[in-house]
Amino acid sequence: MKSGKQKQIIIHGDIAKYKFYSQTSLWYNDLIEDISCAKQYVYIETFRIGNDFIGQRLCNALTEVHRKGVRVKVLADWWGTGLNNEYVNQMANAGVEVRFFKKFILSLFLFSKNHRRDHRKIVVIDNEISHIGSANFTAYSMAWRESILRIEGQMSRILKKIFYNNFKIYNKDISLPLLEKSFRRTIKYNDFFFIRDVPSVFSQRVKKNYIRLIQNAKHSITIETPYFLPGRKIYSELLQAVKRGVKVNLIMPKSSDVKIVDFLRITFLDNLYKKGVNIYFYKQGNLHSKLLYIDDELSSIGSSNIDHRSFKYMFELVMISYEPTVCKLVGEHIQQTMQFCDPFDMEVWHSTSVFKRLIALILLPFSHLL
Repeated sequence: MKSGKQKQIIIHGDIAKYKFYSQTSLWYNDLIEDISCAKQYVYIETFRIGNDFIGQRLCNALTEVHRKGVRVKVLADWWGTGLNNEYVNQMANAGVEVRFFKKFILSLFLFSKNHRRDHRKIVVIDNEISHIGSANFTAYSMAWRESILRIEGQMSRILKKIFYNNFKIYNKDISLPLLEKSFRRTIKYNDFFFIRDVPSVFSQRVKKNYIRLIQNAKHSITIETPYFLPGRKIYSELLQAVKRGVKVNLIMPKSSDVKIVDFLRITFLDNLYKKGVNIYFYKQGNLHSKLLYIDDELSSIGSSNIDHRSFKYMFELVMISYEPTVCKLVGEHIQQTMQFCDPFDMEVWHSTSVFKRLIALILLPFSHLL
């Protein structure tokens, strides 16, 4: 990956093993097994742990290995998880080190400060096993289509370092320029690049890297995302890619869990389709996976959506890879996703009710907040 003037931390590592999960329940069962086999430590950073049977099962598994002498640290977002989560609190009372990322702050900048959430989703175990992807720990999302990669190998050292970055600043109101400086390096590990994003109107490192990758695409671009509010620059770069002969595929849920985003896409998807972008709607429930796949040789997996909220306000993490096995797994996932998609239909789109179109136009000036 061409990284321009971005500084890099380069670490050479071992040969790893990979397993890709599209079905959350299968991943969750394997994750619980990995936790139960931990010998040294388990570190988890996540946006949401549900106050439900899935959250209960996770917290019980972590509490059990903690009692066996395994170091357990959990960083959960305050907004996404909530302080009144029964099972998280029981786990903390049992001695597990639990931190809630950035509690609510009363400030003149109420919205911008409290919108800076930790949206990352990683698990690191014993310098041997790591998980990175799109899934939270909640019962209602168990049937969603997700994108999670399990890695056996020393890459866990990288994710351990990334975990500690946020674990240390969980309750600090650090100035964003200082934070950007400490997070500005891209971490390179073999054929992988880890892009750490922090809240910033100007930096938006995931967005800038995605733009660069789209600009360099030669044959194909596939984006799989639950929420597609790309902003002017990514929107225009996708159209430029079509003009130079690149096949651009955009996959999103037919109906997502955030209805405001579904309304807003009414204002621009038809134009993308007219200009040559292939648009597909996943119809087997909610699609929550977050992938970028280019030229069958590059893939990106992680927590970031293609929207203003992820790019500007969130702590996000994406792993960009040229590793052939990982790219093959991502490609197979996308092919399977396409089997359960309906293509964009202009007639159906034109039949959208006047009420929905009106709502979309009303919401459009606020799209940069979503």
